[in-house]
Amino acid sequence: MSEDSKSERPFLTVVGGNPTDEDLAVLVTVLAGAGSGGGDSEPSTRNDWGRPIDRLRPQWGGPGSFTNLRY
Repeated sequence: MSEDSKSERPFLTVVGGNPTDEDLAVLVTVLAGAGSGGGDSEPSTRNDWGRPIDRLRPQWGGPGSFTNLRY
């Protein structure tokens, strides 16, 4: 072992109780899975199609709209 690995702090320290090896293995697995940061590393493209706020905006030039021809 090198000196760098000896000077590192332990990943997990048991403060109280007497856990079994299986208990520690489950705990380390859960903590490693939670800290893995899975998911997309790239930001997704914003898609505004079908947003509910669009139903509140007026439709200009729709088939049922009134057209003022006299100005």
